[in-house]
Amino acid sequence: MFKKFFASFLIVAALLTVGAQTNQVEASWYARVSYCNEWISLWADASYDSRRLATIPLGAVILITDDYDDGEFVSTRYNGVYGYVLKKYLDDAEK
Repeated sequence: MFKKFFASFLIVAALLTVGAQTNQVEASWYARVSYCNEWISLWADASYDSRRLATIPLGAVILITDDYDDGEFVSTRYNGVYGYVLKKYLDDAEK
């Protein structure tokens, strides 16, 4: 009985792991920082009151991971750090 329970547990754990990985699929487009003087901020949250995680220099290419309905912020990854940037400072870029 314990073997059946353990086997079932392993199957459920494997399915949950696969499901979690599927939800982490990233967007397939990149953007270039274009419409600023020197750099833009990478924010911890999609808010003007958020904590700055990093600065991203003019010309840098970042991975867009999600778009937001209001059109102001996008979720992104830059140098392995996930955060949010203002969409108005981005232009489409090819990898």
